[in-house]
Amino acid sequence: MTFNKKVDKKPYQPKPLENESDVRNALLNLLSRRDYSVKELTEKLSPRCDEALLYKVLDAFIEAGYQSDERFAGALVRNRASQGYGKMRVLQDARRKGISDILIQAAIQEEAIDWFELAVTAYQKKFKEPLDRQDRKSADKRMRFLVQRGFSFDEAKYAIYEADENTSAL
Repeated sequence: MTFNKKVDKKPYQPKPLENESDVRNALLNLLSRRDYSVKELTEKLSPRCDEALLYKVLDAFIEAGYQSDERFAGALVRNRASQGYGKMRVLQDARRKGISDILIQAAIQEEAIDWFELAVTAYQKKFKEPLDRQDRKSADKRMRFLVQRGFSFDEAKYAIYEADENTSAL
């Protein structure tokens, strides 16, 4: 027995989608797991089929309500907020996934998230001990953490001082 034998493995190539039924089944397969934006679906399936056929079936799915960028935007906002990300990060992720600013702003308004309190929660989860006000390096690190998570400077500043006020009052 030889274990060092090289095996020529070809990378997995999904089968091409040749007709409307194949495209419909591929879309149903993807959308049965989670919501996707139109951009994500076209990026996934356009290499496998004719774009005209893809858009024809995709338009039928949108018309039937199987795919909705509005629903996807709402799910994205809820998901990112529950993960502790700020409004700017949610907007950036939505743009990357092909959601218009109008749709994402409407989803943010509909969810009515208190970004200041979300910043406090994210801060408290990461930093258990209160901030030493004399340690500028630590304060910068905490501010940078919140800003990188997508919170505005005001939200980050509020979170740091609100969380520290709550822990020092205990």
